[in-house]
Amino acid sequence: LITTANLAVGFMSIIYSINNNFSLAAWFVIIAIALDLMDGRVARWTKSVSSFGVELDSLSDLVSFGIAPAILMYQMVLSTMKWC
Repeated sequence: LITTANLAVGFMSIIYSINNNFSLAAWFVIIAIALDLMDGRVARWTKSVSSFGVELDSLSDLVSFGIAPAILMYQMVLSTMKWC
């Protein structure tokens, strides 16, 4: 559940980045960091580690810490640059 919330927060960051709401998009990335720290600890604590959970965690990390910050930086900085 926490990993899925991390994935959803990453998607929300992407949506807000595309809508030019950069501060909220950045806050969603910070929330994703907190959820990512929590999900591994909770899974080990409850002994509910599964191969599906490992793959879902990798996907949510890719979205929250790879794609979402890249789109945020593109929308904030690169889309406003004048290309020769």
